Amino acid sequence: MNPEDKERPINEETRSRYGVTAYPAVLFVSPDGGLIQRASGFLTPEQFSPIMQDALKKEAAFQEKLEELRAKSDDAKLNAQVALTYLERKQLEEAVLFSEKAFEHDPKNRTKLIPDLHNQLGLAYGALVEAAMLANTEEAETHFEKAVSHFKIVIDAYSNSKAYEPAQYYLGVTYAIKGHYEDAVSVLENLSHHAKDKNIRQSAEGMLERVKDLASSN
Repeated sequence: MNPEDKERPINEETRSRYGVTAYPAVLFVSPDGGLIQRASGFLTPEQFSPIMQDALKKEAAFQEKLEELRAKSDDAKLNAQVALTYLERKQLEEAVLFSEKAFEHDPKNRTKLIPDLHNQLGLAYGALVEAAMLANTEEAETHFEKAVSHFKIVIDAYSNSKAYEPAQYYLGVTYAIKGHYEDAVSVLENLSHHAKDKNIRQSAEGMLERVKDLASSN
């Protein structure tokens, strides 16, 4: 796969869709376009075989999960698990459908999966914000609003979850991507002073400096 091969635009589409950053790259993709697994770099047959076997096992396990969900369509945990897997597979539309079922049937977060699901959905929409802005499309604002909404739900409703501080960091980064530097600085400054997680605090401090530099240059 060579993204610079202009005669085959599918190469660049594939790179963008599945987040390929190094070559050579091997992608294991399901018939419906879901990314099962990927590997980068030259692989010998001995190295390739276990990766392929792992991809087959992952796909089989996911299909079993889908079959189980067909028999228990209102099961909040199954819906959340399937939604999270679809997000890993870069299939946002499918993830949204199962997320809505999970949110509907688990309003009190008994599964303990709801905050992380909101964060992962926010990250997926956040990635679309950046891509849409680069392509100069009007979709950026829609994706931005959805990303912000998911992060704010975690911040407002799940302050005791492990997803709480990451949601604040992701929100700050999303504001920065969209050029809302004042909002980004406000969120990141608060996080850099009050985050309990040392790694989150350090990440917020580093991102805060980058955002301030961006703001001063605009």
